[in-house]
Amino acid sequence: MSSVGIDARGTSHDHEVAADLCVIGAGPAGITIARELDGTDIRVCLLESGGEDVERRSQRELRGQSDGYPIHRLDQSRMSAFGGTLRHPRLGDEGWAARPLDAIDFEHRPGIPYTGWPFDLQHLDPYYARAQRLCDLGVYPYEPEAWTDVAARRCALPLDGGEVDTTVFQFAQPPFQDALEQFSGSANVQVLLHSRVVGMTTYPNERRVDTVLARRRDGSSFVIRPRIVVLAAGGVENARILLSANGMRGLGNEHDLVGRFFAERLSVHAGHIVTPLPHLIERAAFYDLHHVGRTLIRGALRVTDKIQRHRDLLNCAFFVLPRPEAVTTDAVRSLATLRKAVARKPLLDNSRQHIATVIGGVGDIADLALSRGKGARRRLIIRAQAEQAPNRDSRVTLGSRRDSSGLPVPRITWRMNDSDAASINASLDIVDSALRSSGLGVVQSAMGDEHRRPLMEGNHHHLGTTRMHVDPRNGVVDANCRVHTVANLYVSGSSVFPTYGSSNPTLTIVALAVRLADHLANQFASGADRPGHIRA
Repeated sequence: MSSVGIDARGTSHDHEVAADLCVIGAGPAGITIARELDGTDIRVCLLESGGEDVERRSQRELRGQSDGYPIHRLDQSRMSAFGGTLRHPRLGDEGWAARPLDAIDFEHRPGIPYTGWPFDLQHLDPYYARAQRLCDLGVYPYEPEAWTDVAARRCALPLDGGEVDTTVFQFAQPPFQDALEQFSGSANVQVLLHSRVVGMTTYPNERRVDTVLARRRDGSSFVIRPRIVVLAAGGVENARILLSANGMRGLGNEHDLVGRFFAERLSVHAGHIVTPLPHLIERAAFYDLHHVGRTLIRGALRVTDKIQRHRDLLNCAFFVLPRPEAVTTDAVRSLATLRKAVARKPLLDNSRQHIATVIGGVGDIADLALSRGKGARRRLIIRAQAEQAPNRDSRVTLGSRRDSSGLPVPRITWRMNDSDAASINASLDIVDSALRSSGLGVVQSAMGDEHRRPLMEGNHHHLGTTRMHVDPRNGVVDANCRVHTVANLYVSGSSVFPTYGSSNPTLTIVALAVRLADHLANQFASGADRPGHIRA
């Protein structure tokens, strides 16, 4: 096999690529699978629709439609380039946030429909440990005790009652940028850039993918006829490829589940802490970004798993952040909501109320502009990062417009349940009680105003559209991430998450990709990938 990093524009017309495994998408999931299989005798073809770097032309191909709750434009929340969404410019100097899911995230919760994974946290722990090393993160424990620095006065807040604890998020720069160079010396991994998948077809009368059709920028096509295919193109594109496969007849959608249960990680300014203690901001330094050794971390508050189970609460992490006091005013919060809403589609339905609040609070906005100096008064604001409940009516479908390849663009109908905001409110009340009983302060909520309700933001975490479940009537893929009704088709990435947790998804994506790579290696070694022999 030729070596890697080939631009598909350099391959001949009607070229057929020979591969045992075709991985579609060179984001964290796809790159991890290819890395894990590098050096084996499995011929891997890794397709990426973008180039080595983010390009405007490739980004235009990611445009879509939306008609639900306002969501980031798809060409701004996804990246078409080697490295995937970890190439997003919003990551900045601090990098991406890493934390495993919690034990409760894998559990079936009787009070919350559609919850539960086919396995528990303990099963995934060894893969998390491997993912931690692959991502060049710090030590695996995420409990605050492993990161406490008493000498620097960076310790978790002493909260009474046992209902709220502290956890840790680690931050790192994207860990996959050297992979292209690694693959350039590989004897078995081939990367084709600028290779956009425009179709998948199955053998007649057989539940196996026969052909993957990819298109170059000049409009010409080439084909791959792999023994196994892995979709690793992201939570939106995985669903679109499945829905448009087989000449728009679709794949894996016998129970109308492909694209359903679309979710985002919810983020919202939830309130701020009013405290009698003049030095609480300094005491809360553990919750601001800081280094412990070479690892950048930030603490966060969360309601314990025990209380979440008892109260049927969704998981939520609360970031406690020092900000200028003016940030807590109604006018500034409404201005922030409007600014964020401009970049989302469709328009926010309560924009007029926010505009009126901004006009009436011009003085507060001026105070914010003047309060950027070191001597400005600050408060601890609380920003929630929460999961939403699985919602069957929140979905990705094929849109009415077509892209340059003639395929329908994706349409996002992002919907939330009333319980999503109610759960954040209930969790915030529990944090308030813990702060009060500990003598640290009280929480002033920013969530309850019906007319100026803050915008629930998505964190560019597209989840759930090919959910995992042992029963094909409740999930698109099985416990090994294989599409239930297609013998040689697997899905990798956050689209397989049945429930979502409050952690950023990338570490879990990498852990699942490592697990899938092990499974695929076993499939090839045993010959189970041959027609008529694949078993989950």
